[in-house]
Amino acid sequence: MLLAFTLPVRAGFNDGILSITNLSRQNVLIEIDGREFPYCNNALVLRDFTPGYHQVKVYTEKIFPRKRITLFEKNVYVRPKYYVDLIINRFGRVLIDEQEITDNRFDEDGRENNRDEHHSEKPGPSTIIPRPITDNTFASFIETIRKENFDDSRMAIARSGIDQYFFTSAQAKQLISLLSFENSKLELAKYLYGRTTDPKNYFIVYSVFTFSKTKLELAEYIKNYR
Repeated sequence: MLLAFTLPVRAGFNDGILSITNLSRQNVLIEIDGREFPYCNNALVLRDFTPGYHQVKVYTEKIFPRKRITLFEKNVYVRPKYYVDLIINRFGRVLIDEQEITDNRFDEDGRENNRDEHHSEKPGPSTIIPRPITDNTFASFIETIRKENFDDSRMAIARSGIDQYFFTSAQAKQLISLLSFENSKLELAKYLYGRTTDPKNYFIVYSVFTFSKTKLELAEYIKNYR
C-alpha cells in the first residue's frame, strides 16, 4: 500500500515533488525539516514542495537493544518543478534521483497519472508518451531484484517498481532476464508490456524465452492487448 503524506505548504507554480521509496525489507522513520513522519513501508510522497534545500533524515530502529540507526542524513536540494526521489535499496543504502516535471502525469500521490485506477492485473495504457525510468533508478532497481534468490520474491519487487515507473523495451528485456523460469518470464513480460514507452520495439524480449509456445502466447497477448 502506498503511504502518502503532504506537507502543509502553499502550492506554487515552481513547486516540486519529494518522494522517498523504500525497497528494503525494514521499516523506516522519515524526518524532513525537523518534522517526523510515521513508518514508511513503501513510499512517502510530498507534493507542492517548496524548492530549495531541505534536511532529510532516514532512520531504522533496532528492537533490542532499542536504538535508532541513521541510514541517511543530508540536506537535499529540490529544484523548481523537479521530482526528487530518494530510493532506499535492499541493503539500506539511499540513492537520489530526480526528473523534471514537464507535464501533469503525476497524480496527487506522486504516482503516474496513467496507472490503472483499480490496480488490475495489467497496468492501464497511457494517453501520453511518458519518459522511461532514469538510468540511475533503473540500475538500483535491477540491483535490488538481482539480490533476491527466488523468482517469487524477484517478481514481487519487480511488480512494485513497474507500478511506479515506465520502461523501454530494452529495459523490459533486462528485467525479464532476471527470472529463471519460463512461466515467470512470461508473466512479467505480459505485466511489463503496458508500461513500455516503445511497444513497437517489444519484439526484442522474445529472445529471453526458450520455447516457441511461450513466444506465441506472448504474441497473442500483445495482439489482443487493450
